[in-house]
Amino acid sequence: MTFNLPPQMPLPFHAASLYAAQALAASTGPWPGVKEYRDQTFGAQSWESFDVFAPEDAGEGLDVLIFLHGGGWTNGYKEWSGFMAPGVTAQSCLFVTPNYRLAPAHRYPVFIADAVTAIVEIRARIAQYGGNPDRVFLSGHSAGGHLASQIALRPDLCEKYGLEKDALKGCLPISAILDLRSDNAPAGSLEARVYEMVLQDPSQDWEASPLAWLENLHMPMDFTWGAQDSERVRESNEAARAFLEGQHNEGQHNTVHFHTEDTNHFGTHLSLVDSCHRWYRGLETMRKETA
Repeated sequence: MTFNLPPQMPLPFHAASLYAAQALAASTGPWPGVKEYRDQTFGAQSWESFDVFAPEDAGEGLDVLIFLHGGGWTNGYKEWSGFMAPGVTAQSCLFVTPNYRLAPAHRYPVFIADAVTAIVEIRARIAQYGGNPDRVFLSGHSAGGHLASQIALRPDLCEKYGLEKDALKGCLPISAILDLRSDNAPAGSLEARVYEMVLQDPSQDWEASPLAWLENLHMPMDFTWGAQDSERVRESNEAARAFLEGQHNEGQHNTVHFHTEDTNHFGTHLSLVDSCHRWYRGLETMRKETA
């Protein structure tokens, strides 16, 4: 199929544009054994839509994985992630990719609210596709990993936007940006874009960082990032590992896993075109541990 996507601002560098092209090309489908329900709407606004991918022989009461696309909060489409459908549905699990509004037109925390709203609406409707609304897992790549992590660690925000604390069974962020703070970010840098385009106010940089809320962890999490990932991603995920492993040593036993892949920021996502990738085993393990 050919995607007819609304225009967005140019991506900031060539590697991002190449990633977007590769992700779209890999997400066109169809795939053997996968049923597609594209562009399902739950409201009148253009962003209020999601795609559902189900195993062809789907019964009822299946686990659900909701995946939030990346794009630095300023770019991205749900269509960037469809290529994961074969790997997820092979586990007799539904795969759902929603949209959310983007910066700079919509700044933090609007896209958090949008993502939570999408999750609420998906849970309300997922049974018609064979899914179990009480067995929902959350993931995302890059900025989408940031949103997923923030949602997992901010039950107060979730409840504010209508999602109860225990609605999600686990979270699996990929190359998530966990710390938005940056001192003296050079003009035009990706770090500067956070202050120039993403946050409503620079003072929100720590509040908007999942790293600030790790003490709220109340569900299993599986963090993945690349050995050649961006410095900000590597350092913030390592900081999360140090904090959460310290908590575990102190007797707090939330199930948390950490994985470093031998690839870069975009490879951590694009490598999931391989349905046998390690990441899918991590999803399967989390589902079994929470059953």
